[in-house]
Amino acid sequence: MSPVATTAPQRIVALAFDSPLLAQQAMLAALRLQEQGKLVLHDAVFVSRSENTPAEVIETMDPTPVAAAVPSSLFGALIGTLVAGPLGFLIGGVLAGGTGALVAKLIDTGISDDVIQQLRELTSPGQTVLALLVSNWSAAAVIEELQRFVGAHVVYAELPASAIEVVRHALHDA
Repeated sequence: MSPVATTAPQRIVALAFDSPLLAQQAMLAALRLQEQGKLVLHDAVFVSRSENTPAEVIETMDPTPVAAAVPSSLFGALIGTLVAGPLGFLIGGVLAGGTGALVAKLIDTGISDDVIQQLRELTSPGQTVLALLVSNWSAAAVIEELQRFVGAHVVYAELPASAIEVVRHALHDA
């Protein structure tokens, strides 16, 4: 998922599903809407909980320290070699890799860790929650897709109250 530069406000909507498969289908629907230009998807997080186990989280956007360290190390090694030769290769690679890993740990791009923690607590056993960070959506297209997921319900939303009611109505979420 590559976020598109946009000035429109980004909003989080999290829906709970009784099946991980339905949550994955909803994710595919969001990706299809993005492909059609009917919304911009910046991040997605799945939170699932089995009976008597802690919630599991799968984030799709935040870089892991290792994923951030590898390109940083390569770039640092290249610059180090150009500036200080073979010794610069080693020193530049180590310093840049460490910096990349630290930055990945400190910067949260996408759905914040605080919201993810709330979703962990809100996810009931047997549920899978899909949280989407979106902007620039076509309300009609989104509502049409949501109507396919009757039985899902809103567990978290950073939307105006009237928009939350429209989503609940589309899901038949009383």
